[in-house]
Amino acid sequence: MKKTLLIVTALMAVITSACSSVSYNPTVYDYFIAKESLAKKPIKKIIIASVNVSGEPTRSMLRDSEGKIDGMVQDYLTANGYQIVPQHIFNNAWQQALLNFGDFYDPTTGKVDQVGWQNVMGATFKSLQEHKEIDAVLFTDLMVHDIQHSAGMKHYARWYGVTREPATEGATASVPSDFNWTQIIKGASLAVTIYSSEGQPLFSSRGGLDTLHAINSRKSQRSFVRRTKILSNSRNIEEGIELGFHPLIPMKRYPAPPKQTAKNQ
Repeated sequence: MKKTLLIVTALMAVITSACSSVSYNPTVYDYFIAKESLAKKPIKKIIIASVNVSGEPTRSMLRDSEGKIDGMVQDYLTANGYQIVPQHIFNNAWQQALLNFGDFYDPTTGKVDQVGWQNVMGATFKSLQEHKEIDAVLFTDLMVHDIQHSAGMKHYARWYGVTREPATEGATASVPSDFNWTQIIKGASLAVTIYSSEGQPLFSSRGGLDTLHAINSRKSQRSFVRRTKILSNSRNIEEGIELGFHPLIPMKRYPAPPKQTAKNQ
């Protein structure tokens, strides 16, 4: 009896230790998931869009990373049982919609004509409905936005569920004690948006990827500069992808407690 009690106690200690080791991050994105719709019609065959759901092109500093990120997203989906439909089907439908309604993005102003965007999106989805092998359309937007390192002991930057240490470039990683940590720098994130082939919203979330600036230690006056290698840390990208697809694909050690959701939320 005592031996059994000791075994149970030991197991409970292991479980408690494993649970308590999850570090909660208050910046996780408040995702949307259409639970009822997905329960009625689960998605298995996904096509990855070659454009952003926002209608805007990816910022120039991240364009070289688009293929890499989409490739890693595809691998992640495949590893979790999803089938990827060839992208040319989406491309053909999108290009035909642009020919019919014209481009909705004005590069001189950086603005999207919302009516034009709705027309092109509607025509694209109408065309995709003819392809029975498509359950859903996935948009993977790479975003650039402001972030900030904290003035705390380790100077972490936290956003959309990730925690990133300050990056340095140069011969040394040392930073002066009077370094100005309040500077606003840029970070990159992945926005995941999924629609049914009929255009019904099914899921949306975001996951942080990495900082885009590092501390330049080559100069006597330390300052943040654009990183030489943008989004080169594959593990950080994998973490952002896992965050971006949770809870559609449950993430192990998700850095937030389960939230109470409505039927379609």
